[in-house]
Amino acid sequence: MKQKIAYSAYFLIVATITYFVEIFLSFMISGILFYAADSPPGDISDTSKLLFSVGIPLGYAFVLFGVYYFYSQITKYFNIYLTLSIGVIIHIIIAIYLIWIIVPLVF
Repeated sequence: MKQKIAYSAYFLIVATITYFVEIFLSFMISGILFYAADSPPGDISDTSKLLFSVGIPLGYAFVLFGVYYFYSQITKYFNIYLTLSIGVIIHIIIAIYLIWIIVPLVF
């Protein structure tokens, strides 16, 4: 039971952080597109599109791996042992979700 609560708490923490990262990326991309519409040479390059749509979500997934490792170290003090496979599955789903949401904004 403690393990399910620990997984649920981690999922809620990551979902909240991901929500704010998604909003930040959306505002950042919208601001760049607004600036590009204001001055034609300021358009987003293909490299920037690739970075915003795939690079940042994948980098964010690696940051979440670090957070998961830190979280699992904290839960070990309470005799709750978390498996890495659940964290990997959650992070892959979140990375795919961010890519799915951000790609239409960029392209």
